[in-house]
Amino acid sequence: MKIAVYIVAALSLILTGCAGIRNIPFTSDVWRVHPISGYVENIDSTYSFTLCSDMNECELPIIGNDTNALKYKGLKSYLNKICSHLEVVCDSILLYAPTKGLLFVEISENTPWKPRSQSANLSSEKPYTAWVRDDDVEDWNRQSDEIYTNVILDKRAKQLLIIDRLTYDEKDLAIIHIIQTETPKFRRMGLPSWSGTWADVTDPTCLEPISNWIEGHRKMALENYRRGQMRDAN
Repeated sequence: MKIAVYIVAALSLILTGCAGIRNIPFTSDVWRVHPISGYVENIDSTYSFTLCSDMNECELPIIGNDTNALKYKGLKSYLNKICSHLEVVCDSILLYAPTKGLLFVEISENTPWKPRSQSANLSSEKPYTAWVRDDDVEDWNRQSDEIYTNVILDKRAKQLLIIDRLTYDEKDLAIIHIIQTETPKFRRMGLPSWSGTWADVTDPTCLEPISNWIEGHRKMALENYRRGQMRDAN
């Protein structure tokens, strides 16, 4: 009898742990890297993103649908787990660029999520960023001319997530920078690697190279916000 009780309790814990992880669908857009501008665009040009400062990388691998994702064993659950860290609803995945450690997600911000930094006044020539203190008590409903940023460290997965939330042509998006230590589980997926995978994100001696990799995240988020504004104006 006791054994049965233990089994039921264990199953309850497993199911409870899995309940918070949803299967987030891909939008199944077709993506390409523009041969001249280097921007990543979907086929009807409703989205046009910059992924980095070094443009024109036309061989950049992009995963934008379930068929491509299923080529890598465990990738869907890997991306779903990342999305489960967000305190907003992830509606769908636009694209994942593994060699850049970048994930673009459509979100619904029905519940306010307090940021750690707030970039505002984005429509002007002089936007600014303010860091949020623990005792700041705004309502944290993000405005369309703001970018909210959170940073999450998953020590177990050896993964650092920098999450920028912004409005792109009236759509709410999250751009997630993934700094991922190359654990055995991550290696088994067979993804194309990038330079950021060698550093242990839980090791303070690796902070210097890690900070270099993530330094441009705010600049990239602001550039993508502006591209969304250009599309909205058209």
